[in-house]
Amino acid sequence: MGYYAQIAINILILMSLAVSLNLLLGYAGRVSMAQAVLFGIGAFTAARLVLPKADASSAVAASGINYGLGWHWLPATVVAIGVTFVAALIISLPAIRLIKGEYLILLTLAFQLGGEQILSVWEGFTGGPFGVAGIPPLKIGDTSFSTLRESGTILYAGLMLVITIIVILISWGLGESPFGRLLKTIRGNETLLPSLGKNPIRPELLTFGITAAIAGGIGAFFAYSQGAMVPGNFSLDLSILVISVVVLGGTGNIAGTIVGAIILGGLEPILRQVLGDEGIPWQRVIYGAALVLMMIIRPAGLIPEGALTRIRKPKVAKSFDQNLNGAQGIQFGDFTNKRSSSPEENLSEVLVIEDIKKSFGGLSAVGGASFSLRKGQITALIGPNGAGKTTIFNMITGTLSCDSGSIKLRGRELTGMPTYEIERLGIARSFQDVRLNESMTVLDNVAVAVPNQPGEKIFNLILHPLKSRKAEKSVNQIALDCLAVLGVAQTAHELVRNLSYGDQKLVAIARLLATDCDVLLLDEPTSGVDPGSVNLVIEGVSKLRDLGKTVCLVEHSVHFVERLADHAIFLDQGVVIAEGTVAELVSSAELTELYFGN
Repeated sequence: MGYYAQIAINILILMSLAVSLNLLLGYAGRVSMAQAVLFGIGAFTAARLVLPKADASSAVAASGINYGLGWHWLPATVVAIGVTFVAALIISLPAIRLIKGEYLILLTLAFQLGGEQILSVWEGFTGGPFGVAGIPPLKIGDTSFSTLRESGTILYAGLMLVITIIVILISWGLGESPFGRLLKTIRGNETLLPSLGKNPIRPELLTFGITAAIAGGIGAFFAYSQGAMVPGNFSLDLSILVISVVVLGGTGNIAGTIVGAIILGGLEPILRQVLGDEGIPWQRVIYGAALVLMMIIRPAGLIPEGALTRIRKPKVAKSFDQNLNGAQGIQFGDFTNKRSSSPEENLSEVLVIEDIKKSFGGLSAVGGASFSLRKGQITALIGPNGAGKTTIFNMITGTLSCDSGSIKLRGRELTGMPTYEIERLGIARSFQDVRLNESMTVLDNVAVAVPNQPGEKIFNLILHPLKSRKAEKSVNQIALDCLAVLGVAQTAHELVRNLSYGDQKLVAIARLLATDCDVLLLDEPTSGVDPGSVNLVIEGVSKLRDLGKTVCLVEHSVHFVERLADHAIFLDQGVVIAEGTVAELVSSAELTELYFGN
């Protein structure tokens, strides 16, 4: 029984490491190759803290370091968790701000390899290649969990099962919360969150830290179970194994990770039983072959993301008057952008743009545009390709900085502000591409835009779980209401990938509405939409005006603009050529030739 209990311990440790990594890799879409060395940092930190204080028999020899600070295991574990959290911040700060994609893999790989080397040569802390020895077993009361005895190994397996269940619950709770929804949105498109008024840096930093902290805590319990360990226990091979478990089981899916850990964790003892020690070299071959096969046959993993989600079809709580008198259709309550009032709050010109310029090298994209958006109206920016329309949107929302000029919202200067702060003041935008997360439901894609959600903050999830859960129901209702306004509430629990492109455009507009912003910028809302769905988009955009929103749209379809716009601004090379109604501008032969060419 002791042998099988030790196998169970190894599988549970692997499972805990993989489940925590899935938060980072599966939910946030960030690949880390450093999980093993973070696991090792936690293990060595806890070991040196719990080892007895030095005496005459203490030494650094071929048997390894056998002395430490003599701490109790509980504070030692807490410190190990804290140390690995800080170590993760060292990786994640430059990674989040400067490095993306495959470069992040290289950075974490460098941290893993460098960390391995440091653990191997830092004799004063790790004992160098000989490691540490004599780590006292974990004790709770009078019960010793010493794995030197069969009964102790069985007890320790039970303890690791409890710890693993806790790790699973933490990871699942975070991943399936509003915080996890932020992570999935980052994974889908890292530029989207700022346009929804949310800073993506904090959730990424916390996810790196939490993933590492869990690994450090598991490292501490690994040290208590082993009694002795060497730096070689925390090699790159282990990091690759942990990633393999996540990929095999299915990223963004805790259940798949559990299955993957059981399969790959049980492979080594099976090979030993069947082939003896000669079977161990085949272990890596089987890992690699299994991953290649999975990528070909089932790239989403054994249990794809969302496969076990129970699909519910809740009713939309409100019925909507198609005339939408004011903003009575959607009640944001506490989930609103609380903007301070200004003396110019009630002016008819909500957004005023004065002589803004932007050049890329020697090319002038915007040559000094000046115009304003009027409250409660739909204004269209029209002009030939390359007129600077989308560039102006990017400058308004802070994605691009202005070389010169002024952009004021209700009298407040916006130039120089980050995108998420501009959105919080009341400006949100859509994009030519919908930028929806195809692996998320329609409801989640819209709900992520609702401001001031308690569940997006980890401390609220921990300290006020009931409040966060209650708030989530209200957030989902707001999202359903926004979908209902656009006429697509019936798709709320469908995956976005299953929708037509026209419906995806409507969902993107519903997400824009869920921000509760007063000024909405729509970048080519009918681009790529089939002719049969254009009328639905037109109806959806017109409802934004009915709700009292100030709308500015960029659109090439004259038919679309004629039916919607109260006012039109003609741009050429980033300069306003003419303003007026769409009919007036289209009737000008000079502008028509400039717009459509010869």
